[in-house]
Amino acid sequence: MEMIDKDRLFGLFGGDENVAKEILDRPDTFLDTATAKLGMFTKLIYNHEVFHNKLKKFMEQVKEDYDMEVTKNASSFTVYNRAWFYIKDINLKDRSHFDAVVGYKYKPLYDSLIKAISYFEKEEEYEKCAKLLKIQELKRKVKNN
Repeated sequence: MEMIDKDRLFGLFGGDENVAKEILDRPDTFLDTATAKLGMFTKLIYNHEVFHNKLKKFMEQVKEDYDMEVTKNASSFTVYNRAWFYIKDINLKDRSHFDAVVGYKYKPLYDSLIKAISYFEKEEEYEKCAKLLKIQELKRKVKNN
């Protein structure tokens, strides 16, 4: 399989390809920030619940037979492990990460942490639970002060 030449690709669109190459070549992007990682973690978990509700309604409308439990288990595995991918690098000893957790909206993050902890507890992935509990505890302490 041949790799795409990004220089040729940007040449197709005209304009200043140096700007686009600079953006792609930059090692630190927004998705590398703690705030973005918390946002992706939260969004994945929130959208997961919305997806299942919509899928259930859709299947009822079209009267299709499917195993809702198997579907939910498979998608839960994918969603929660992908959400973990984003939050696993949060280091509360790093000031920027600490500030991101403290500054993030309480309810969405806290609710997502509860759901993730519950999921990983059922899967007996206690190391993940311990990490998530530390973040949850920080959010709780900040809210109560």
